[in-house]
Amino acid sequence: MKSTLHARSFAALLMIFCLLFAPISALAKKGEKNYKRGLQYEAAQQWEQAAQEFALAVAADPSNIEYQLHYRRALFNASQVYMQRGRALAERGDYVGAYNAFRQAYGYDPANELAKSEMDRMLRLQREKTGMEPKEGKEGGVQTSPAVYQGDSNGQRARGASSQEPSIPLRSEQLRVINFNGDLLELIRSLADEINLNVIFDRDLQNQRRTININNLRNVTAAQALDYIFLSQGLFFQKLDRRTILVADQNKRNQYQQLVIRTFYLRNIKPEDARAVIQAALPPQPGRPVMAIAPSQSTNSLTVRDTPENIRLISQIIESIDKDRAEVVMDVNIYEVSQSDLLQLGNQLGTDTTLVNLGGIQRGLTVVGGSREVVTQSLSNVPTALGAALIVPASAIAALQSKAHTRLLASTQVHAFDGEESETRIGQRVPVQTAQVPYYYYGAPTSNQTSQPGGIVNPGLFPGGYPVINFEPTGLTLKFTPQVFPNMDVQVKMTIESKDVLNPGTLTPTFTERSIKGTARIQNNRTMMLASIAQDRQSNGRQGLPLLGLIPVLGRFFTAPRRDDVQTDIVIAVTPHVLRAPQVTPRDEELRPSGTQMMPMTESLASLVQEIEREELAAAQAKRNDAATAAATSTGAQTAHLVQTNALRTGPVEIQTPQFIPAPKILLGNDGDPPRRTSVSTQPVSLSGQSDPSVVGLELKSDGGATMRVGERRRIALLLKSKAPVGLAMVTLRFDPKVLAVRAVAPGENFLGGGAHMTNTLDPMGRLVLSFAPEVGKSLSGTGTLVYIEVEAIGKGEAGIDFDDERTHLVAIDGRRIVPQLVPAIKCQIMQ
Repeated sequence: MKSTLHARSFAALLMIFCLLFAPISALAKKGEKNYKRGLQYEAAQQWEQAAQEFALAVAADPSNIEYQLHYRRALFNASQVYMQRGRALAERGDYVGAYNAFRQAYGYDPANELAKSEMDRMLRLQREKTGMEPKEGKEGGVQTSPAVYQGDSNGQRARGASSQEPSIPLRSEQLRVINFNGDLLELIRSLADEINLNVIFDRDLQNQRRTININNLRNVTAAQALDYIFLSQGLFFQKLDRRTILVADQNKRNQYQQLVIRTFYLRNIKPEDARAVIQAALPPQPGRPVMAIAPSQSTNSLTVRDTPENIRLISQIIESIDKDRAEVVMDVNIYEVSQSDLLQLGNQLGTDTTLVNLGGIQRGLTVVGGSREVVTQSLSNVPTALGAALIVPASAIAALQSKAHTRLLASTQVHAFDGEESETRIGQRVPVQTAQVPYYYYGAPTSNQTSQPGGIVNPGLFPGGYPVINFEPTGLTLKFTPQVFPNMDVQVKMTIESKDVLNPGTLTPTFTERSIKGTARIQNNRTMMLASIAQDRQSNGRQGLPLLGLIPVLGRFFTAPRRDDVQTDIVIAVTPHVLRAPQVTPRDEELRPSGTQMMPMTESLASLVQEIEREELAAAQAKRNDAATAAATSTGAQTAHLVQTNALRTGPVEIQTPQFIPAPKILLGNDGDPPRRTSVSTQPVSLSGQSDPSVVGLELKSDGGATMRVGERRRIALLLKSKAPVGLAMVTLRFDPKVLAVRAVAPGENFLGGGAHMTNTLDPMGRLVLSFAPEVGKSLSGTGTLVYIEVEAIGKGEAGIDFDDERTHLVAIDGRRIVPQLVPAIKCQIMQ
């Protein structure tokens, strides 16, 4: 009964205690628990966990400035930690891991543009390592719009991409041997007729009779021969329309050559600096007058009027020099540790003033009666009496001991641009008396002034005069001028000053000042010690009566010895963090033709004609594909397939060996026997004459449904169904590169053996060419998978992979052609 009563009382007290202290938890600061945990991670330099905890604290109380401060600092340092990790992985060759580390760094600090550029660099290095071709149009630089004669925004790069298309040999690419001795204009007309080009001559050039002698010019196309002739004869051409050119002398270039105007919008470089570089790189010369360049400060742009060739060259120059300005955050840490030990123990007998005047003899005079002045005057020559005195010095007991340990940590982060000085000053101003002006005033004294002889009044507040007060700055002053190099090293011109007050509260304080000025080159994210100072000052002294204070133990009754030891250690360290740096790509280091000293760069007639013919072939191919698609829609599936195959094979799809084409009779000269053909057989090898009655089936199968999302990957298998022995297979697949990308190609189970050979070629036009050759003595037959293709959805829209009938060929092991039966395309809808 009694125990139950005690238990009830205890439970009631516990309930009252919980009810009383319940509001304390409600009144606690929001997020304080996460904030304290973040401080622990911050002290342990675990910035990733600290950023997570501070993020939770900020989410709980967004208005807390203290939370925001530590959160921002943790984000920045966590980003720099991942930057160091990414660089270490890149040095070991792990570009995939480095890419992920740089992506984490960019996720923590989106202002870290260096992490973004490093991600692009890791992708480029990984492509080079695996042999994958980079996507066109993904390189950084100035975005240029198409100029005249350009297929896309990059001019020659577009032509280079189109030149890689596996297509029918162009008419302008047919090689020949030229022997000619006769009229120059007649030769130009004949070569132009060969490539279906109209030529108009300048009036002055028509009136001239010029001959040319060409002896055995081998392995050139007609367009190349025209380029060589124009160069050797001092001629140039100007395009009038798609198939017409005008030919004139070089001295007529200023009269006929068309000029274009283009505006370049600059992102980083100043227009005046860009103009200076362009004018220095392309100076005026014969045939190249002074170009018109108009800078605009309001739009940060450059408007140039020049020839299309020079405009393209200027675009490439601006792309190489208009890079992001480097940005650096300098992390400055100043560590100072000071220790002092003071001990004074004993009985101090007298001071330095009393011990030097203990007594002595001086004149004395005693007057008994009468006037003191009379006695003094009459007895001035009488010797005085001797007087002696002894002064006993004062005694003070001293027992003082003082120990101090001081630690100073100054951590500052300074943001600076490349080549610009950044200054940061943190501290306060301290009043210091530098002078004192005496106070002079002639007149009646006031209530708080005292009269001095001669009428001078001395004020009571400033008895010595008015003090002159100046405010001296104290604290930390940082000045940095960084320079970032392409290898991410940072050269810093710096000035670091630290000024503190030792005895504040007086008008004449003592200052401690530390200053460092110099230049250093530091690696990115590496800490360098700029200065290390160690001071050790020991002081041991005593004052008192001679000899008595030197007696051991007993000497402390006559003097109080003083021992003062002060030790100071100072370390100043600097760590640069590059936030943004100019990205130098291999394209920036390429050689670019700019003409000769006497003649500017001109458009190549060969490249111009090749581009025109490729455009015509592409248009004709698209027209045939549209016709085949329409025919396939109007009939059944099998019939439609046969109609499409026959329609596509109406063009010149025969694969033939390079054939020697003789020059026309006019190119043979006056003595010209036609040149002999080479010993190589020039008969075309037709694959349609001998066919295998067996039909081999090729089919694409996907492991997913009819829909995909952007970023989703899917594997597609290329299946082979054949009873005939296949000795060689070339399969061409088409897809839309804007919505679909090929990420990997791997051989299937039907493609085994150490001697087997498989190649794959991917071009930016959305065409994947696969070639299969089994090992010697074996063939491809049966049913199975030839290859696995991994694709990724990169854009919204309708995506599909289809066979290119004209470029899909199968050859039996005995050299006969096998007709492939192709299953219709795989199509799917890509959603965001």
